[in-house]
Amino acid sequence: MALDTGGSSEAAYRRLMDAVGTGREDEVDEVLAPEFVDHNPIPGQSAGPAGFREWMHAARASFPDLTATVEDVVTESDRLAGRVRYRGRHGGDFLGVPGTGRSVDFEAFHFVRFRNGRIAEWWGTADLLSALHQVGARVAAPAEP
Repeated sequence: MALDTGGSSEAAYRRLMDAVGTGREDEVDEVLAPEFVDHNPIPGQSAGPAGFREWMHAARASFPDLTATVEDVVTESDRLAGRVRYRGRHGGDFLGVPGTGRSVDFEAFHFVRFRNGRIAEWWGTADLLSALHQVGARVAAPAEP
């Protein structure tokens, strides 16, 4: 049975990004296909929708007031490309940097494939280097061996 998203993959994508921004993990199972594959998981992330919820939990632990604003969407057949702006205050560990209270504002890009009205595959990349700089982290090249 296909998800009723108002007839569009864009509506499903926006619904998922809204869930990320509000912390509504219950929305995930309604938008993601049971066989959902995240092609860019965080280390240790479980497979399927449960893994996406783990990512959401980790993101919101780092930035408790995280918001996700969809800036651009392009759709073609069963595919969608989206650009999202994440904003939030750094309140917890983020890539090894303890919470600083600083605000972040960075972008992410997603490429999504749909099956039967639900998100079946997900590729995503975020400007984490910019976010690290905004929280005051210093990023250095690895030491020579």
